[in-house]
Amino acid sequence: MAATKQPVDVGVQHSLFSGQGGRHLREALQAYLFLLPGTFILFVFSLFPIGYALYISFHKWRIRKGDFIGLGNYLKALGTPQDAIFTLGGLGLLAGSWMLWRKIKSEEPVKITLLKALFAFLLIVGGLGFVLGFPQMLVNGDEDLFTALLITSYYSLGTVPFQIVLSFLLATVLFQNIRGKTTWRILYFLPYVTVTVASAAVWQSIYEPRRGLLNLFLVTLGMPAENVPKWLFEATPIGVYLGDLVGLSLPDWAGGPSLALVSVIIYNIWTYVGYNAVIYLAGLGNIPHSLYEAATIDGANRWEILRDITIPLVSPTTYFLVMMGVLGTFRAFNHIYVMTSVVGPIGAPRGTTMTTSMLIWKNFWSGNRFGYASALAFVLTGVLMSLTWVQKRISEGRVFYG
Repeated sequence: MAATKQPVDVGVQHSLFSGQGGRHLREALQAYLFLLPGTFILFVFSLFPIGYALYISFHKWRIRKGDFIGLGNYLKALGTPQDAIFTLGGLGLLAGSWMLWRKIKSEEPVKITLLKALFAFLLIVGGLGFVLGFPQMLVNGDEDLFTALLITSYYSLGTVPFQIVLSFLLATVLFQNIRGKTTWRILYFLPYVTVTVASAAVWQSIYEPRRGLLNLFLVTLGMPAENVPKWLFEATPIGVYLGDLVGLSLPDWAGGPSLALVSVIIYNIWTYVGYNAVIYLAGLGNIPHSLYEAATIDGANRWEILRDITIPLVSPTTYFLVMMGVLGTFRAFNHIYVMTSVVGPIGAPRGTTMTTSMLIWKNFWSGNRFGYASALAFVLTGVLMSLTWVQKRISEGRVFYG
């Protein structure tokens, strides 16, 4: 007997992934699956260490975990709570007054009087708080920290402007139709790709007072052997040192960084000028050639073209390089450690190369004060974030993105 077919329920069965909503869900799950490996790596090697370092900074942590002391390590660095509140609060109010002043110019006339009064209030209170708090912070805080911040500021101010100017001039030359410009670009980029420890060790030997190539060259030029600089071994401020050579007397506080730190600055400029020049070359290549042709037709000379076209249109590149340069100098460690290791203890000579990163390393490695070193690292992070914010605000209206 022939088999009879049973009626089948042909109703549509809805699933989680059916329809338009299901398609969006599938795409979202696929996207998160692709993000998962990178997110995991970011968490394990970045976010978790930062969180754990923050946890350590709240403890009296040496070789082993000690007592929980809360903000004790931060107050040891920055002074009493009152000093920190007055100083940081004053800086915050000054920043707020600056932002308010920029906003006043774009407001309607009716609101300007009220905003000006609020600006004056923030400016007075913020300035008063900073004036009252900062000197006491210097007295009650960690003297080594503030000295290290001053040395790091010297290092940054002595490095970044020269890097930017020299790399821009170099890029402008290499951008022209000169013979062998590809070879020159490679040669200038080599210092950046060279291993830092190796290149720093070579410069260390160049700066050697007796047998270093630099002093041998100076002696060849006629300088008496007893008068050649000691470079990395010289703790005298550069202003005082140069003043003594010409017969001028300057106080130490007006002398600037030590000759040892200037030696490290020269190395850093040598390392990064080629890298910055390559970045500038990319920026110069994005400038439309038609602008130069139009300026030439209008009778502009080379200086006017450079001032009114080239420099404004590479301002985003300049902003990027300045920001990265400042952040890099405040975090610099490897080459400073290698170049000064033959001089003496960390920060030698006489602590004149003790940048903030070197101070953090000293507390971590030599002092085994892991909690305090972690707190210093977060203080430095706060400084870097503040500098980045200030630079961003200063660049507003000055960076032209085309």
